[in-house]
Amino acid sequence: MQQTSMRYLTLAAVRALECNGCGDCCDSRRTDGFWTWPGLPEDRFTSIVGEPLITPLERVEGGWAPRAWREEDALELSGTRFQCAAFRPQEDGRGLCGRHDQPRPPICGQFPVWGPLEDELAREAEVPLQTGSLPRCTWYGMTVVRDDDPRAEASEGAAPAND
Repeated sequence: MQQTSMRYLTLAAVRALECNGCGDCCDSRRTDGFWTWPGLPEDRFTSIVGEPLITPLERVEGGWAPRAWREEDALELSGTRFQCAAFRPQEDGRGLCGRHDQPRPPICGQFPVWGPLEDELAREAEVPLQTGSLPRCTWYGMTVVRDDDPRAEASEGAAPAND
């Protein structure tokens, strides 16, 4: 599953792609701790689901273990390793969200291409998607470019970089 090249797609093109259900954005253990949660509130989203949804993790001998929430977990750049109680691993190795059509943390519905990318794209010529630690993700190795960017024409019809 090595990325062979960067793909440059328009915002409409990346939003037209469907999630492949790899589940790697739902649990830090699936990326050996490289994928983290930004700005985890102290209630761990109890206010949304009635019980803690996101559990911070820490590395222990041979794996991962739950840990208590810390003040630094609330920081946007905290790098909190986590697991989500709504994550449903599948036998084929993929993963599904048990709350996909229910209230859930805003970032879950925005990642990686449904957030406010229009504003960023208006300021920047290109916006690399933050999927570098998720090689199985549909949007791995993609950069969003403006509609008139000639690089988008060559890659929009190309096969996905991941298998």
